[in-house]
Amino acid sequence: MELDDIHTILIIGPTSSDKNVDLSTALYDTVDILHQLGYKMSIIVEDPTSLLSSGVFYDKSVVEKVTGDNVLKYVQQFHPDAILPTVGDRNALGIVSSLNGKIGGTKVLGANFAAYLATFKRELFIKRLTKANLPVIKFISSNDEKEIYSFIRSIGFPIIARRRYSNRHSSGWTNINNLFELDNFMALEDIEDTKIEIERSIRGFSEYSFTIVRDQYDNSSLIGTIEDVEPIGVHHLDSNLVSPALSLNDSKLQRLRNYSIKLARVFNVVGVCTVHFAYNHVTKESYITEFIPRLSEETKFLEYATSYPIATVVAELCLGYHLDKLQLDAGSPFNGATEPFVDHITSRFPQWKTPEQRYLGPSKTSDSSIIVNGFSLEEVLNKGALNDKFNGNFERYNELRKLDDDELFEKIIHPTNWILDVLSEAMRRNFEKPVLSEITGIKLPYLSALQNIIDNSLIIREGEIDGKNVERMVEMGVKGVGHSKLLLDSKDIVTKTVVKNKRAISVGNNKYINHNYFVTSGISNELELSDRKKIIVRTPIITSKTDIMIRQFVLFQLAKSIDQNGLEPIIIGREPWNAPLVMRRKVVEIDDPHMEIKSLGLIDKDSVLRTIDLSKNIVDDENEQVFQFSAQELKNIDLEGNTSVRVMVVSDGKNYLAPSVIYQAKRDNHLYEVSSVNNFMTVEDRADIAHLISQELENYDHVDIYNFEMVKSHDHWLVTKMYRGMTSDIIRHELASSVHVIDTLVKLLLGNKIDDDLSLEKIFANFDEQYLLAIDCKRYKLLDKDEMQEKLTEYRKKED
Repeated sequence: MELDDIHTILIIGPTSSDKNVDLSTALYDTVDILHQLGYKMSIIVEDPTSLLSSGVFYDKSVVEKVTGDNVLKYVQQFHPDAILPTVGDRNALGIVSSLNGKIGGTKVLGANFAAYLATFKRELFIKRLTKANLPVIKFISSNDEKEIYSFIRSIGFPIIARRRYSNRHSSGWTNINNLFELDNFMALEDIEDTKIEIERSIRGFSEYSFTIVRDQYDNSSLIGTIEDVEPIGVHHLDSNLVSPALSLNDSKLQRLRNYSIKLARVFNVVGVCTVHFAYNHVTKESYITEFIPRLSEETKFLEYATSYPIATVVAELCLGYHLDKLQLDAGSPFNGATEPFVDHITSRFPQWKTPEQRYLGPSKTSDSSIIVNGFSLEEVLNKGALNDKFNGNFERYNELRKLDDDELFEKIIHPTNWILDVLSEAMRRNFEKPVLSEITGIKLPYLSALQNIIDNSLIIREGEIDGKNVERMVEMGVKGVGHSKLLLDSKDIVTKTVVKNKRAISVGNNKYINHNYFVTSGISNELELSDRKKIIVRTPIITSKTDIMIRQFVLFQLAKSIDQNGLEPIIIGREPWNAPLVMRRKVVEIDDPHMEIKSLGLIDKDSVLRTIDLSKNIVDDENEQVFQFSAQELKNIDLEGNTSVRVMVVSDGKNYLAPSVIYQAKRDNHLYEVSSVNNFMTVEDRADIAHLISQELENYDHVDIYNFEMVKSHDHWLVTKMYRGMTSDIIRHELASSVHVIDTLVKLLLGNKIDDDLSLEKIFANFDEQYLLAIDCKRYKLLDKDEMQEKLTEYRKKED
């Protein structure tokens, strides 16, 4: 069944943890299943914080810049049987395509060299699709004016054009609608060695993406579809995304599905392949715009939406498993050929740090996103894009009301991140929906959903609630709690807030358990809990990629520790968290964007031992059962030095441990950070630091985590910063320490104690064998004890 000549696998990891959060969790699932199947794995990764504790599975970890030269050097030195690039980012595909003919008998898993090269070489992409009779946008790159004009005559207007310079940079795309605009563009002064790139304009087309999985025996399955609410012309990740694609009827869906499967066959993609389409609902034209033969942000979104374990499935398919004969953790069988059927809508709404309007175009500008579930378009719009708690929609509404019709029309023509609010205001003024759809490219179902929300808001304000409209309102996610006192007081039972199971995996895989729920409206609750004692973890609204990375890491560690201590972990979040597969059957996840679950009383208070709150907005601060895990600044002195340390301390209220100390030194205009210097500290330094920690903790008698920053000045250590709770250092500390801080914290919250009168050696105990050296927070190296001792001696000599 599987490839029996593969025993060792080199994984090309993501290049940057902040930008590849979704890949980090996918990476954990991938290496976990490969470890269970008995493979030896190594990884090349730039930033080890992206590993999310998956480092325990690797035979070798190479912390180097992820480049073709370093991958080739590793292959030539250690001769792995195969390379797996599907959990890397786009950089991994470029590396693999450059290694063709250089890696001898080492196999490349996932797809062939041509497939990876075609993700970069548009000419090859178009050539392959044209030969296979797949719809693709014609493209030319030339400096010959006659050739350019001839090509334009063959495809017609409108077109888009840009200049590609010899240094690989390019100008932005220019929309050209007629010969006059083309002549003006061509008349612009040229720089030497510049080519003009031209292709047919698809601006205003609808954008869809189809994700399929395929095995080496040509069996394929459609995992899910995603639809962009905004048309092409707005960057995919700046658009509001909806899964499944709601505006495709069955014939259109099957047509694009067949194209996706055929493309995967053309490039012989084994594993996962996401295909992007541009579709014109008026002319029925469709074009394949790109394909992604690897795990990506979209596959992680679909994994959450459908509960289909894509990362695990892809790893096994790459190794030769049949699509219908897969296995998950602990060897449980899984039929991956059964296409998921979802009973709900999942939407992903982009977020910006500032409330101001941003003009949207082909470049990504959003900082993060919020994912919500619902049973209707109206419900997901109410929870996400029109959620005043997230976006300040009421302030937008007041600003837009002040505009006259001409000013409002300007905002309709030029799309911004306020576009749904702008369209809502336009419909309040009775602008016609077909006209708005034609101008903006946003499809009528979404405009109708906005109109329904407007109509029902009016009903709520005027109090005209009766049996005729209450059921329709509930379908739109309008509930009593958090929305309207009128609905809350209504005698109709349908208006109550309930919790529903997010049923997404198909009946063909009904043994695959998914404890994932979301808060909605209805009559009955479906939340099922075990009789085990529980710890609840509340998570925040996420505002940046870095926050997400920290939260993913901390949630995973917390959930794992809570389960290992014999308790049931319940994760309640304003934004959903997709647990790694190994934890997915053990964790109860409840998506609750309005934080309503507490008022429902569905979780027996007597069964809850503690609540751990990761949110930055302090709530229940007088409730001793709630542990605030987010960082709170306790001390901040403006004092800098060339030598400093960051110490993580976990305390039971009386005694403490300091399992992780990170040393920081500025030398030769570079910043050096060394993990686990516990093992290299002098007796004097240990004593000084321990004395300072004891002084600072004198007035704190509760279980907690503390973070200290200390600066060395005139041979003495001084505390400059002190935080209670989790800071952004949590990943570095946890990775740097053989003593797991989060697990220690959970044990202390359950009543365990730290021994009295511990020696300094035991307070600072750490049993690491490898040490992480970071240079300028970008370059990382893993060193053994002797190598690290040499480095520290070198820095200390410069210090003296």
